Amino acid sequence: MLVARFDTTDVPAELRFAAWHELTSTALISTAVAADHVDDFDASIEVVDLGRVQLSKICYPPLRVTRSSRHIRQSNPDVLYLTVPVRGVLTVDHADRDPTVGSGEFTMIDTSLPGVVANREPVEQFIIHVPRAEMPMRPADLPALLARPFPVGEGLGGLLLTAVRHIIGTGDRYAPEDGARLASVLIDLVAALLAETVREVAAARDAQQRLLQHRILDFIERHLTDPALSPSVIAAAHNISLRYLHLLFQSQALTAAAWIRQRRLDRCRRDLRNPGLARQSVAAVGARWGFTDATAFSRAFKQTFGMPPGEYRQLHVQC
Repeated sequence: MLVARFDTTDVPAELRFAAWHELTSTALISTAVAADHVDDFDASIEVVDLGRVQLSKICYPPLRVTRSSRHIRQSNPDVLYLTVPVRGVLTVDHADRDPTVGSGEFTMIDTSLPGVVANREPVEQFIIHVPRAEMPMRPADLPALLARPFPVGEGLGGLLLTAVRHIIGTGDRYAPEDGARLASVLIDLVAALLAETVREVAAARDAQQRLLQHRILDFIERHLTDPALSPSVIAAAHNISLRYLHLLFQSQALTAAAWIRQRRLDRCRRDLRNPGLARQSVAAVGARWGFTDATAFSRAFKQTFGMPPGEYRQLHVQC
């Protein structure tokens, strides 16, 4: 089991930043590193290589680390980084998200995608490097995990962080053959943690989706009288794509347009049964609920309720 340590204080001050950049690009992944103060650069790294898994503990001052498409073309190990700052705060711009990740939170970074990680204050963090091929998870679940902050907590996350701390702190005490066993344990812990997180993300997403569906249905009810109400108008009002709107309506067994039409017809049917509205023409009732074409309204009403609206009114108002 290979254990490597590097501290910039072992290098002349004027060479420290360059040495750090070269080492991290070799031991970790190829990146561009920028710092406001490169003189007397103070940073350290410990790496424990378990074979299938690599662990790192890194301490460094304010930095901006960029992995571009060019870096990925140069070197793409196809590794997932599970990173946990235990001191300081990271800002992560990766996978179309830009969260801040603080002490006691973890996040996932895919080294095959570009991204930027920066910090404005000194950071101490642990990184678990797991090849994608070693990760027993569905590829479809990965995007939901990338660049999202999740609390370490006291469960699987806390157990994993404790194990990583201990292995890095005692790496010199293990025999070479222990690396494979420890790697298997860590992979199982990471897989369990990510599976738990995927479930939590899915539950939160479902709750948000149900809330959005409720808001959309309420919006439709409040705008049924507007002839311009359409799926495009609804999508724009809720800052979602038309495609996503149609996806939300799959659980309603009707398309968005069909739902609008049905709710308008229900309102028309209610008014046609109301004796207090008997003096209003059928066309006026339809127009009130967004049917600007009397012929189209009559045809739609008959298709839905089995008789023309005038006949329906006559039958039910007399009763």
